[in-house]
Amino acid sequence: MNYRELFLTYLCLLTSSFLLQAQEFSIQGKVISNEGEPVWLANVLLLSPTDTVLINGSSSDERGLFKITGIPSGNYLLKASYLENESDYVAVDMTSDMNVGALSISNYAQMLDEVVVSTQKPRIERKVDRLVFNIGNTALSDSDIWEALKRAPGVVVINNQLSVNGNKDIGIMINGRKVNLPKSDVINLLSGTSASNVESIEVITNPPSKYSAEDGMLINIKMNKNLIAGYNGAIFNRYTQGVYPKHTIGTDHYFKGNKAGLSLNYSFNKEKWYTKYTDITNYIEDGEVTSTWKANEDYIRHRKRHNFNAFFDYVFDEKNTLTLSTLNQWSPKVNRVYATETDITDANGGDLSSFITTNDSGEDQINTSFYLDFVHKFGKKGAELSLNTHYTYYDYERGQDLNTTFFDSNQALTDQNDFFTNATQDINLFSLQADFVSPIGTFSNFETGLRFAGIHSGNEIDQSGFDRDQPGINPTESASFDYDESIFAGYASMDNTWGKWNVKAGLRGEFTKTKANLDVLNSFNKDTYFKLFPSLSLQYTPNNDHDFHYHYYRRITRPRYNSLNPFQVFQSYNSVIEGNPDLLPSSRHYMVGGYTYKRAYTFELFYKNRVNNYQLLVFQDNENEILRFISSNVDRDIAYGFNVTVNKNLTNNWSFYFMASTSYMESNFTDLGSGQKISEGLWNTYIRSNSGFSFLTDKSLKADISILYSSPVILGNSRQEDYFNMGIALRKTIWDNNASISLGIDDVFNEASLFNTRKYLNQNNTSYYRPESRLLVLGFRYRFGNTKIRSNKKSKRVDERGRI
Repeated sequence: MNYRELFLTYLCLLTSSFLLQAQEFSIQGKVISNEGEPVWLANVLLLSPTDTVLINGSSSDERGLFKITGIPSGNYLLKASYLENESDYVAVDMTSDMNVGALSISNYAQMLDEVVVSTQKPRIERKVDRLVFNIGNTALSDSDIWEALKRAPGVVVINNQLSVNGNKDIGIMINGRKVNLPKSDVINLLSGTSASNVESIEVITNPPSKYSAEDGMLINIKMNKNLIAGYNGAIFNRYTQGVYPKHTIGTDHYFKGNKAGLSLNYSFNKEKWYTKYTDITNYIEDGEVTSTWKANEDYIRHRKRHNFNAFFDYVFDEKNTLTLSTLNQWSPKVNRVYATETDITDANGGDLSSFITTNDSGEDQINTSFYLDFVHKFGKKGAELSLNTHYTYYDYERGQDLNTTFFDSNQALTDQNDFFTNATQDINLFSLQADFVSPIGTFSNFETGLRFAGIHSGNEIDQSGFDRDQPGINPTESASFDYDESIFAGYASMDNTWGKWNVKAGLRGEFTKTKANLDVLNSFNKDTYFKLFPSLSLQYTPNNDHDFHYHYYRRITRPRYNSLNPFQVFQSYNSVIEGNPDLLPSSRHYMVGGYTYKRAYTFELFYKNRVNNYQLLVFQDNENEILRFISSNVDRDIAYGFNVTVNKNLTNNWSFYFMASTSYMESNFTDLGSGQKISEGLWNTYIRSNSGFSFLTDKSLKADISILYSSPVILGNSRQEDYFNMGIALRKTIWDNNASISLGIDDVFNEASLFNTRKYLNQNNTSYYRPESRLLVLGFRYRFGNTKIRSNKKSKRVDERGRI
């Protein structure tokens, strides 16, 4: 389908929403206890049968009676709740006004005068375009956000590489706000922030058109909000023991008034990490191995890090709300030491020579982001205008002293080299966005908006002392590289519900301008392009037991500053990392269709096609005997296969999630030396499983067991062998739920290592990565202040009120 046909289809969907009209009905009944007594002020909720999203609701009067009006025809679920007690779901088919009779709430007589807030949500909820992982009051809530994210449904983390359904273009949001930082720094932010404040993790598999086309999928981390007036806070302490210890302490504070609310979070982290690498490279000449270089590297990282986040809300009136947020991370002291021993042998295994490289590196970095949001609600219910502006400043400085000592076959000293590098990077990001949403008739919502984003990256490097030849941009005494990018975007989307059908369609257009300047080569590159990004979601739910869905989207990934930076940075004497200012933007198409039975069992078929994907590829230069880690475009990646998912509460105390994905993956790339086209492919299977358990009568002891397995997979020009990781987390609440202690073990069997191979044409090398992955984690958290409530108001909370 070309863009003209797509636009006409979209226009038909838009027009049809104005033409649909339907009759509305009412439903009434009575809420009683298990002794038959009426329950006053119980919440009665009308929910979507496919994803339990709240549609409408009411509360019972002193006689237990309730009535909900203005309900369109269709299938729904009805449920009554009072504090922590709920009725069973009742399926209703609204074709006329109806009376459902009595909804019985069990254990009503056991309610106390003072109740701890403990919302009982399903552990994993499937919604139209996302999966919601509710981690509050689970064994994971005492960990950090990064560790909790690893257990989220559909999420796979291998070697700190985040992917969802095989897609690595993942955007991270906190309370709906994009975290605009490099991927490594996003990990630093999340690993330094306690998960105890997280209400849920939303894995958005088909993001609405309002979000940037950069991200194929989004992960939204929804933080808890204090909904009652007063103050409460907490302190926490988390200790991790691997080869070396790591320690995090922090505090959270919540203030709530009639119009204003303030949340403050601070943590300090001090850690030491150990990683071991083994690289074996067989250098080739005329088709024969001439020498083998085996490098064993020990990498130790020391780091101190401060995290500070603040969220401020002010409600002027029921129509106008202002929100100010800030995310900050400061790492004043990061020391990295790479100690590499390289042995060189001939084709028969005889010793030729060796060298030892010590790379002593220190760095300092700061990230700070500010978000300002204003929302105005119009008189028409559901219609609103929102304005958002954002600014991020990132400052990074790194210096290194790379010292190499050379020996002959008898271990006699032959030479020595000292190489010094100092690199800085300043990044400024700014964005401004306006969004308008309005209901159209009874069944449709229309949304449109405009956005501008600007990026400036300034990079400088000073190097001295290196005396070997190599291809690419050689180390220079001094150089600077500037990169600027501007993006102008607009979108329109429709969300329509017609009985058993739900349709979401959107079209986004983005115009991009880039320019790059490298002073040492007098290189100045400019580029402009405009692209359209359609998205479509269809859902058909004939009844409560069956659900059919289909999703399609097109997205883009633009080369960023770190990958475009052309400077060469040597990790050891014969391994160099370099960017590529000639990288092209990557575009991708993704489509999936599936069927869900009883909201628990899902089967999906999917297809992915990506052009010009860029990755950090490894090429061996046989002439100069160097390993080059280069940011390069991969001509085309394709994948197709199927997913099987089970999401079910097996017992009252055991929630179970299982996903198996099997696909054929193929990578087509160009060999750096010969220019020859290479194609590599294989079948891959990865499996994710999570089990959550509750123990003791009061369910105060929680446990979580997670398993991740991946068979061999193709990544660019590398084949990565199979991978396995199992983790266990325990959490016990004490002191009337005001405190908790936690214990966890990550990578129980110490199997989370990676082995990569590159064997084609004149490439013959392997990499073995062994991180410090088996970790013992101990945690303690204590809450204070207004941690309890004395009314039923908190139980009226709905998702819409939790948004910022």
